[in-house]
Amino acid sequence: MQKTLISFILAALFTMVLTCQASWAAKAYITDPQDVPLRAAPGKQKKILVNIPSGAGVEILKGEEWTLVRYTQASGTPLNGWVPTAALGARPPEAQLTKELEEENTLLKERVASLEREKTELAQKQSDVAAKLSKVEHAYDSLKTGSTDYLKLKEQYDSAKSNLESAQEEFQTLKQENDSLKLSQRIKWFAAGGMVLLAGWFIGWITGRQGKKRRSNYFF
Repeated sequence: MQKTLISFILAALFTMVLTCQASWAAKAYITDPQDVPLRAAPGKQKKILVNIPSGAGVEILKGEEWTLVRYTQASGTPLNGWVPTAALGARPPEAQLTKELEEENTLLKERVASLEREKTELAQKQSDVAAKLSKVEHAYDSLKTGSTDYLKLKEQYDSAKSNLESAQEEFQTLKQENDSLKLSQRIKWFAAGGMVLLAGWFIGWITGRQGKKRRSNYFF
């Protein structure tokens, strides 16, 4: 009798709380460890619309000993019906809370593990990028050094080419002067030879005339 009175008082108090919160469709949970039937009207003999699993959430519409609730089914379809007020609580049952916390903890662990994997992958990518950057910098330095050497070699080549062209021009000039000098010497030798021949002929001619005169004087 005393237990029944206490249960009635608690139910009444809870009903009053639910009634005060009904204006903003208070949230409640099935705290009974077993599934609770959602009935079409208040009373244990009324038609069962669906069984609400323990820990499921419902919206309070109104109620006293029996409470009118709105239960959203797994398909997403809302369904209104009556459940015993004593089967409702403002918080999910401890088992439900523990289960939700365990599920949340599992999700957090998975997220942490995922973040750790992403961190490792990012660190590896950063290392790869750093290595590629180092190779690019080395190649750039080599190219820069090679370009400097190329410019120096090209400058030396251009200078040598210019010197060669100047030397070729000087050679052609000297060759022309040498050819001219040789021609001049040949002309001089030819002229000298002609002069020698002419002088010899002239001397012979003079000598011949003198010989004739001597012979003429001899006969006279």
